[in-house]
Amino acid sequence: MKKLLFVFAVLFLASGFYTGKLIDERAKTLLQKLKISEDNAKMTIFSEISSASFYLPGVRELKSVALSDRAAQVEVIGKYVKDFTTSDDFKKRYNEYRESQKPSPPEKPQAMAEVKQQNKNDLQKSIDEMRKSKKEAASDQQAMYDETIKMLEEQLKEIDNPDNPMYNAEMDNMLQQSYQAQLEQHKNDIAEWEAKYPNNNPNLLIKTWLQSFLNQSNQIDFNAKTAIDDKGRTLFVKQDYEGKDYMWKLCFRAGKETTEAARKFAQTWLSELK
Repeated sequence: MKKLLFVFAVLFLASGFYTGKLIDERAKTLLQKLKISEDNAKMTIFSEISSASFYLPGVRELKSVALSDRAAQVEVIGKYVKDFTTSDDFKKRYNEYRESQKPSPPEKPQAMAEVKQQNKNDLQKSIDEMRKSKKEAASDQQAMYDETIKMLEEQLKEIDNPDNPMYNAEMDNMLQQSYQAQLEQHKNDIAEWEAKYPNNNPNLLIKTWLQSFLNQSNQIDFNAKTAIDDKGRTLFVKQDYEGKDYMWKLCFRAGKETTEAARKFAQTWLSELK
């Protein structure tokens, strides 16, 4: 188990730089310690919010932040994240992301008469190419092309067979019915998309991210015992805790004070968005 880390302060820190404002010296110093560039900061924080995940940049550098200072950073850096989420930069990223999530409409089916003609053209082209290859081949190899040419000619003939169910009106009707059902489903998908990603309003995305953090950081046993095994690894004494997810362990390592400060900030922010 890695050394003590803190969670939400770093997530807030990821957007410490934002358009039109000067970053606080304390946040700037911490950002430098974590070796996070401005571009990476913006990209990371939006990525985390849009995917409701909590990847931590600069994990190895976190140990350079004093334990006593970690909880205090939550409030400081959290304000920068809130400012960033209301900036034009963030909204631009959100609208681009929103558009990328838009369901694509179903493709209109091609009329079977067109499909039939296209298939005939493709088969005739293949036959012509095989005949050309046969002529260019050595005389003792030309016979090997005959079987393939015969097979293709039979397929071409079958296309014009009036009893072929592939190209009749019933098939056209079936395809149209399927297309109409797809259009109806697409209409529902668009409605869900619009509800999930309101135009030019990322608040719902932010709320989902905050709620995800609150859910995952709840009920952490900060009194859990750890021990060093024979390989020098720090492990939980209670085996069940070794199976806990990434966020649970991260909050445990962050410590109760830091995690509670992060949860308080998240709860306050979430209440403001409702």
